[in-house]
Amino acid sequence: MKRRDPARWRAVEARLGREPTVWVSTVRADGRPHLAPVWFIWLDEKLYVATGTETQKFANLYNNQKIAVSLPDTTAVVIIEGEAHVAGREMVDTLGDYFFHKYEWDFRYDDSADWRLIEITPEKILAWGDDPDADGIRLL
Repeated sequence: MKRRDPARWRAVEARLGREPTVWVSTVRADGRPHLAPVWFIWLDEKLYVATGTETQKFANLYNNQKIAVSLPDTTAVVIIEGEAHVAGREMVDTLGDYFFHKYEWDFRYDDSADWRLIEITPEKILAWGDDPDADGIRLL
């Protein structure tokens, strides 16, 4: 298995930069999974989502920071497993601008929820269906 083939990694990063949504999977305190589509930003090999403090996702992450994220395409699959934490204050303004440019929405000024920026650090990235000549599926 080849890891981090540069051309393949660039293609996966390009998809992460342009896709509009990802599916986020978290785990409830009783062990049941919770799956939800969300908007996201991919920046500096980390994924960022904004979620309200009243959401099931946020409650789940409070108790268990492990997370799985998937692009919606079922033929060219990208799955990220990692750990999620509330992002530091220094990232809020930067990511607020990224969300606005990508979605014309800024969580910093949306009073419909008590928004928190979540930073997801990948521990494993899997991909398949994107390159028939690629060896293996694990990129990270």
